[in-house]
Amino acid sequence: MKFHLLSIALAFSTLVAVAQKKEIVFNVVFKDKNIGTMHAVKEVAGTKVTSDLKTNTDAKVFMMSIHVESEVNAVKDNGVLLQGTAYRHANRGSEDVHAKVTKVADKTYQTLKNGKTTKIENKLIDVCVVDLYHQEPKGLNAIFSNMYADFLKVKAIGA
Repeated sequence: MKFHLLSIALAFSTLVAVAQKKEIVFNVVFKDKNIGTMHAVKEVAGTKVTSDLKTNTDAKVFMMSIHVESEVNAVKDNGVLLQGTAYRHANRGSEDVHAKVTKVADKTYQTLKNGKTTKIENKLIDVCVVDLYHQEPKGLNAIFSNMYADFLKVKAIGA
């Protein structure tokens, strides 16, 4: 009996060690009113890390209803981006975004944003904007944005 319980406990702990999922839910607030939610999910399975960020907001500004939804996904292996996608739809005043980045060779990525294809060469993508919901960008001067399909500068503020 003890052997069976030990075997079950060992099998369960192995499953927990193999895949871990962390979800953080934020309320989006505008003028002291909750207008939506943001879900940041990070799932780790061995050396593979999948990060997702989903937002959905509805607000009224000057009697106009504004709805924005977005989703960002990044898949990494051994800390290096393999593939990322981004989508944003807003019903007023903002261009929809459909973007994808794919690793095609060592330090080489192909990006596709709203139908335009470009190539990023001689750069390693290891930190994306979606990672900022789970870690501080300490010591970094640039991070990759799946939404913009490009690198963004990071500037430290405070102490």
